[in-house]
Amino acid sequence: MSINDLEFLHGAAFIRLLKETSYISISYLSSIHSSLYLIKSTNKESAILFKISRKPTSSWSFSFSHQEEIALASFHQIYPNIKLFIALICHRDGICCLSEEQLSSIIDTSEGLVNQRVSIKRESRGSYYVKGTGRVPLERTIPQNNWPDAVLLA
Repeated sequence: MSINDLEFLHGAAFIRLLKETSYISISYLSSIHSSLYLIKSTNKESAILFKISRKPTSSWSFSFSHQEEIALASFHQIYPNIKLFIALICHRDGICCLSEEQLSSIIDTSEGLVNQRVSIKRESRGSYYVKGTGRVPLERTIPQNNWPDAVLLA
């Protein structure tokens, strides 16, 4: 059985995560969503929803589905006190990791998550510039090396 893009890119993200901590436990929350994981480190617990853009170069675009909206609502019912991050994998360029709070600041949450869009650009050797629905920019750029520190240190 060959390795698909999803497995390949999730694996690359996990290798970077594993390199940054001495102890980590990863639980696959496939009963909620096929790209959702629970991460436990020494003194931290958080969750990650991976989204992938297969476009090889900047800019990358991500949208959210009805299935993802339901999955996030289910996640929060089951794990109400665990912080959730959205790891936007920009093909082979890197991972732009946003907290739910950051995501909420650039999309119209009153409209729900379905059909909301996030656009990410990165100049050579630069940080990720993130815009949401209606071209609302994130208040600051995201360094290319923020993964996995965003999850482990938040």
